[in-house]
Amino acid sequence: MTITFWDDNAGPNRTPFYQEIFKRFEQKYPNIHVEYVGVPQQSWKQKMDVAIASNDMPDVAAVANNFVSDFAAKGALLPLDSYYDKWDEKDKMIPSVVNFIRSLSPDKKLYMLPNTLFMDLYWYRTDKIKDAGLNPPQTWDDFFKDVDKLTDAGKNQFGYGMRGGTGSIDQLTRAMYAYSGITEYFDKNGKATVNDPKNIEFVKKFAALYKKDTAASDVTNGYKEMVAEFNSGTAAIIQHNFGSYNDNLKALGDKFAGVLLPKSAITGKAVVVTNPNGYSAMKGTKHPDEAWKLLSFLASSDIQTYWNQNIGQMPTNQDSMNSDYAKNAKHIQDGAKILADKDTTILSVPVYLPDYASIVSQRLEPNFQKAADRQHDRGRFSERLGQGDGEIVPRLQ
Repeated sequence: MTITFWDDNAGPNRTPFYQEIFKRFEQKYPNIHVEYVGVPQQSWKQKMDVAIASNDMPDVAAVANNFVSDFAAKGALLPLDSYYDKWDEKDKMIPSVVNFIRSLSPDKKLYMLPNTLFMDLYWYRTDKIKDAGLNPPQTWDDFFKDVDKLTDAGKNQFGYGMRGGTGSIDQLTRAMYAYSGITEYFDKNGKATVNDPKNIEFVKKFAALYKKDTAASDVTNGYKEMVAEFNSGTAAIIQHNFGSYNDNLKALGDKFAGVLLPKSAITGKAVVVTNPNGYSAMKGTKHPDEAWKLLSFLASSDIQTYWNQNIGQMPTNQDSMNSDYAKNAKHIQDGAKILADKDTTILSVPVYLPDYASIVSQRLEPNFQKAADRQHDRGRFSERLGQGDGEIVPRLQ
């Protein structure tokens, strides 16, 4: 029997690990063959939408949490609750992560089994920080002062590597809510809090870094361009998540480290966005039992440890969190500590709204680029990021 698996982010940094995992799976289940289909991240959503529309979906797919609501609304995902309730490792899963996945769909069913978790932090070049006589930024004042001190534009050295292209809004959202300390994305009237003055204050200060403490090309940077600047030493600090740990490690060795985004100076508390990703069975599969065997294998403690160790992220299986890898990875322990802090709030970004992803890519990303240009050219931020109604994010209900 053959079941198909679609990888949503294929490439040399991930595909070989899937190949090893599926080899182990087939050793455990010799009657099941996994056909691996690697899809580049930038084309995966379009490919999946076409597959859903034509009812030609894989049996199992890697699914980022921000697409769960969209696919569930289209009736493309198989509810996993009946399988999960009987799974012998269900009690090992971090409850808050599973509950978050359930919250992504209106019917609160489990449509994705998480195997990895990440949150944002500032990766910094330890050599650059040391040469400048600085310490890693612990507060927001530290951050803005440090990136300025680390900049020498004449030598093509910049304190910060800004992600202004694809993925920029995700990072901006995490940083500005961490700065403002606002704990809810929508107020009691259903209006987005993105336009709260404390958030706008951060966006003004952040956009002002462009072409001052960043390279001019940063306004179109995606992940690869941002990391290339960091690894080459052009940028001393970048914002990303746990998932880039191994890429940085291979390129820099001990010349980099990470610090979680600072707590809000306004409230004194931490507001974080956690991003659990995992795997879903597609509703049209003719082999649901075998699909579940693959899903549960991918989420098991041993496989979670293998996967997360190789991509540098945080497991969602508590046994895996007790592995030597997790115990010895400082950024993983820092993440676990902040999640366990009673003063930490996990911000719920509305990825569950079917139109959220398109609003981000079609409206907010290009508008942020315009805002950064205006802030640099005029030295002020006279307009908010949105169009028409002047909001960064429109009211969503």
